[in-house]
Amino acid sequence: MKTFNLYQTIVAIVFANAFLFTSCKKDNSTETEKTLESNLVFFVDTFRVYRSDLEGNGLKSLVDEDEKSGNNYITKITYSNSNKFVYGYKPANGSLQIKVANVDGSNKKALKTLSGNTGINFLGSFGDKIMYTTIDYSGTNPIIEIRTMAEDGSNDVKLNLPRPTLAASNGSTFVSTTEDYSGTAPSFSSYIVKFKNGTWDEASSFNLAKVNGLLRASAISDDGNTLIYVVAADYTTLTYDVFVMDISKRGNTAKKVLSHTFPTTGDGAIQFPPQLSIALANGTSNILVGYGVDVDNQRYATKNDYYYVQNIDVDKGTITKKWKIAGEYGGSLLAN
Repeated sequence: MKTFNLYQTIVAIVFANAFLFTSCKKDNSTETEKTLESNLVFFVDTFRVYRSDLEGNGLKSLVDEDEKSGNNYITKITYSNSNKFVYGYKPANGSLQIKVANVDGSNKKALKTLSGNTGINFLGSFGDKIMYTTIDYSGTNPIIEIRTMAEDGSNDVKLNLPRPTLAASNGSTFVSTTEDYSGTAPSFSSYIVKFKNGTWDEASSFNLAKVNGLLRASAISDDGNTLIYVVAADYTTLTYDVFVMDISKRGNTAKKVLSHTFPTTGDGAIQFPPQLSIALANGTSNILVGYGVDVDNQRYATKNDYYYVQNIDVDKGTITKKWKIAGEYGGSLLAN
C-alpha cells in the first residue's frame, strides 16, 4: 500500500456549475442534443495550485508557494464567494498561516498566522465569511476553536457552535458529523446547523438519524439544502452506496442514488478501498466521485498513476462519464 502523507496531498476544487448542459444543433438538423461541457478544476500539489479542465488538460500553475525546502506545504483550501483562494499554508520555518490569493494567483497575502502547534481542521467559505476550525496541540489536551473572519482577515471571532465538517457557501447551513469507530461496525451521526440572519437558528436545526456503515465521503450543496454522502458496509468492502438527502428541513429521509463496486481490473482498478471524495455539480443533478489509482506501487506518484473521476447522473442513478487525471493518485473534490 502506498504511503500517503501531507506532501503528496492533492486537492481538486470543482465549481458547482462544473457541468453545464447546453443545447446544440446537429448539422443539417433542428434536433438538439445535450452536450457535456467542462469548466475548470483547481489542483493543489504540495505547494502549488494548478488549473485544468475537468479531464486534466491544459494544466497551468496559478499559485506557487515553492520554497525549495521540501518542508513547506498547502493544507486546507477553499474557494471564496469573492472568487479567491483561501488556504492554509505551512512555511518551512514558521507557524501555519491562512492565506488568500486571487484566482489567477496574484496578490498573495497572509490573513492570519496561527500560534505554535496549532493546526487547521476545517476551512470553508460561509456566506461573506471564512469559517475555520483550529486545534491547538501545545497543551496536555487539544483545544478546539470554531472561528469566522471576513475574507480580508478582519472581524476574526471565536464562536460557540457545534464543530463544522461541511459548510454551505451561501452561509445558511453547516453540518457537524461525528463518526464512531469504537466497534467492528462503524456508524456516524450528523447535526444540521441552520442559520438565520447570520445567527445560529437552534429551533430550525436538527439531528439526522444515525447511519450504520463507514462514512467514505460527504458534501453539501451551495444553498445548504442537499447533503450527499458515500457509505461502505465496513473497512474492507469494495462496494459503496451513494445517498442524497434533502436537509432543507427536518423529517426527510435519504435516497440511495446507486450502489457501485470498484473494479479490480481495467480502468479504475484497485485492490483495497481507496480514499474517496465527492462533489455536487450542475446544481444537484450530478455527483462526482473521485479516487486515486496506484499503478506502479511506488511511494510517490508516477506518470502511470492517475486520479479517477466518475460522474453520476442523480436522476438516472448511473455513472455517465469517467476520466483520468494522469500522474496523480491522491486528493479530494470540493464542491464550490
